[in-house]
Formats: sequence, C-alpha cells, structure tokens
Amino acid sequence: MPPVPAASSVTTEGLGSLPPLGVGFPYIGELPPELYRPGLVDFVEVTPETLCRTRRDGEHRSLIVVPDRFDRARTVVDVLPIVVHGIELSIGSAIGCNEHYLDMLDQFQRLWPFCWHSEHLSYQTMPGDDGVSVDIGIPLPLPGTDEAVRLVGDRAAAIGRRYGVPFLLENPAHFLRTLPYEPDISDEIGLMAAITERGSCRQLLDLHNLYCNAINHRFDPFAAVDRIDLDRVGEIHVAGGCWQSGYLNDTHDGRVPSAVWELLDYTLPRCTHVGGVVFELLNYYASKMAPEEIVEELAKARRIWDRSHLPTREAGT
Repeated sequence: MPPVPAASSVTTEGLGSLPPLGVGFPYIGELPPELYRPGLVDFVEVTPETLCRTRRDGEHRSLIVVPDRFDRARTVVDVLPIVVHGIELSIGSAIGCNEHYLDMLDQFQRLWPFCWHSEHLSYQTMPGDDGVSVDIGIPLPLPGTDEAVRLVGDRAAAIGRRYGVPFLLENPAHFLRTLPYEPDISDEIGLMAAITERGSCRQLLDLHNLYCNAINHRFDPFAAVDRIDLDRVGEIHVAGGCWQSGYLNDTHDGRVPSAVWELLDYTLPRCTHVGGVVFELLNYYASKMAPEEIVEELAKARRIWDRSHLPTREAGT
C-alpha cells in the first residue's frame, strides 16, 4: 500500500460541500442484506471500528481492518455510497486524540472512499499514571472553555486537511447537570459553534441526543434548535432510547419517539447544506426490531426528507 500523504499535503478543496444523498442507515452485519437496497436507503453509514480488530504489540496498540468483515460489508452495501461515523477518535482528550483510529482510517479511505466522516464531540481517554492513555469507559462532554475550542478546533481542521472530505462533529447526550462555560461560549450550543468555526468543519446534529438532554436537563428542544447555526449542519441523526435510573438514555435501541420526528420535521427544511438523515440503530439491539419495523422508520425519514423540498440524490452527484 502506498504511503499516506501528510496532513499538510492533502487538498482541502470541497471540504464545506456535502452531496445531498437523502436517507441513510448504519451498516449492521447481523441484519438482512435486503435492507441495504437503493430506494429504501440512499447511503450507508459505516462505523469502521466494527470491521476491525485490536492488535497489541507490548504497549503498542493498533486497529486492523479484518478482511472477511470488510469484504462482506462491501458486498452487502454494493453500489450505495458510504459515510463514516467513528466512535474511538476521542477528539477532546487532553493527552491527544486516538492516532490508532486515524491510522486505520487512512487505510479505510484508500480501500473504500467515503463522502464525509463524523465523530463525537467528547473525550473518552485520560492520562494514566505512566503517561499512557486510559479508557474512561464512556464518552464525556467537554468543558466550555477557550482552551477546548482551540484544542478541538485545531485537531478538526487538521483532520479535514488529512482526508479532503467534510468532517463533522456530533453533539453529545450527557448526564452532567452543570458544566463550566466561559462567558463568550455560554453553553454547549455556543461551544459547538465556536469549535466548528475554528475547525472549518460541520455539525452532525443528533436530534435524539438533543431530545435526551432536553428531557434530562429540562429545556425546550425546539428553542435550542432555533439557536443552532443550522447552515453548519451536514447530517442529522434520529434514534430511539430508553429510561434508565431516572434518565432518558441515547441507547439507539428501537423506534424513534414521535417528539424526535417532530423535531426533524421542524429542523430539516432549515438546514441548507445537509447531506442526509440517518436512522440510527446499534448492532447490539438489531435483533429487537423486525425488518418491517426498520423499513417503517426509514419510510418516515423519507417522507420528511421529501417534504423538506431538498434535492434528492442523483447518480454521479
């Protein structure tokens, strides 16, 4: 395999432009391949870590694409375009984001080019006693500081240059009642706006995350949408969740609540540069939903996409 170009040598042309693909669904190997057909879905969201294994050599850790998993995914997805949604970058970690993930993504892009890619605006590692990063076990939200804006914004800009396709950051669901915010940032909406501005990247607006936070922290989600810079939104997620220990959790384990569909109907027509809407479902819970139920959720997303009068995907665009 030829060497991966350095970040500074990759073109940034077209970073801000996303093709309007339409309705997407995650690749889940346990589901019937018939769900991944043109007309039902327009694109597939792939989490590359699910097609990898971890290899350790002493203290060195790497993510290796497993050929059998990769080849099956390509066969199932077939002609549909893909986007990437990662889970292990940990872009907000003070010790540094996960370079093993980026090394793997370099290889993945060469093998299976993606239209855009996204990650969560969070951190999930911290420095250990020996200076090696330790996995916290759960992604945590960032403090609203100028330091966090510089740290993540600069990393996002470098990642954009590295891959030459749009990079998006997803707003997190979290349970922390109070987080520190500097006056010029104000809250998590201000933090996302500042980071995407500095990083020349876009937002992946997860409406179920927003809905969970609205329920758990008692605010109006529609008023929150009114404050988001929707021109920066490149992708939207909808999903289901469940109640645990008195909190609504973003578990991606079932059908989308009616309130989230209402949020999508309210938000999507105002997102002038959005590339698609994804119904999220985790592979752990795929067996809980019958294929017909998944088809029904995708059809709801399709109706709202069509109502928004956004251009539909055409071959070659």
